[in-house]
Formats: sequence, structure tokens, C-alpha cells
Amino acid sequence: MIRKSILVLLWFPITLVLILINLSLLASTSSYEHPGISAIQNGVDALQPIAASGATEQILGTHIVAGDARALLLQSFLERQNSPIAPYAELLVREADANNLDWRLVVAIAMCESGAGRRMPKDSYNAWGISIFTGQNNGKDFSDWPHAIGWVSRYLREKFFAHGITDLKDIGAIYAPPSVENGFSWTNCVQQFQDSIL
Repeated sequence: MIRKSILVLLWFPITLVLILINLSLLASTSSYEHPGISAIQNGVDALQPIAASGATEQILGTHIVAGDARALLLQSFLERQNSPIAPYAELLVREADANNLDWRLVVAIAMCESGAGRRMPKDSYNAWGISIFTGQNNGKDFSDWPHAIGWVSRYLREKFFAHGITDLKDIGAIYAPPSVENGFSWTNCVQQFQDSIL
């Protein structure tokens, strides 16, 4: 018991001494004034403009070119999926813009329908399951990937977006009706892939 009392009695003075030391250190450092600030206060502009070193200038260059990263994001995503439509990433973005679609939508649908073209009828270029109804092996055939991408983008605009159908659940109920009974599995799949492209 005596030990605890001594410990408590010593704790207060030691704490007080440490607080005073900290306060005195704080007071001495807060009186420090940056040389640039005092020069400005005296009316002398002592601050020099900040310039990049030679090495930085070589790396960064002198011009900044704005670009659209969407095609790069799509291409990177599709290459990771080993998709045959990866080389058409720029076309996918252009067609999405031309048809006022989310730039990820056509790719996300292709992922759900065919693994972005990995599992589809041979030489059909139909990665979107167009006119391939439940139980059938074939559907609409396209002449090549650009034809397919353009057709699907226009189809989505004309069939859904032009009629005010923009919610993925509503699109899924028409595009893949059996998925509604499975808890909107098509909608969930498309949304998941859209989110993973970012």
C-alpha cells in the first residue's frame, strides 16, 4: 500500500516537470520564422520561382496532352480476359459515345453472354448472345467484330434507351427474361462486370 502511495505522489511532480519542459520546447520552436516569410514582410521578394530540375523536365516534358483513358481501360480489361474483341476497345468507346451508352455496357454484356467472345458460335462474331434463345446453339451472325460492335450498340440504343428503358433490371427483363426468375442474375452479372472495368 505504501508503494502505491509513493508512486502516486511521485507521478504528479514528474508529470508537471515533463509538461513544463514540453511547453518550453514548444515556445522556443514557435518563435522560428522562415527566412522567406521575413523577406516578404520586409518588402523584399526573396522567394525564387520553383523550377524543375533537368531530369524532371526530360521525364515530364513541356506539354500535357489530354487523352481518353476509357479505351485503355477496356483494352486492358479485355486482354486480361483473353478476349478476341480486345483490339477493338477504341471502337467500343466510339460506338458507345455515338449511341449515348455507358462505355462499359457492351463489354459487360459480352462478358456475361460469352466471356467476351471466348464462348460463342464459331465465326459468328456474336459475343452478345443476340437471337440465341434458351436451348439453341446458333443466333445472329455478323461479318466481323466492327460490324457486330456497331450493330449491338445501335440495337441497345434503339431497343432500350430510345424508349426510356435505362435501368439494368428493366433491360435484363427484356434482354434475358429467364434471368428475372433467377434473382436478376443477368443484371447482377452485367453490373458486376461494369464495376470491375473501372
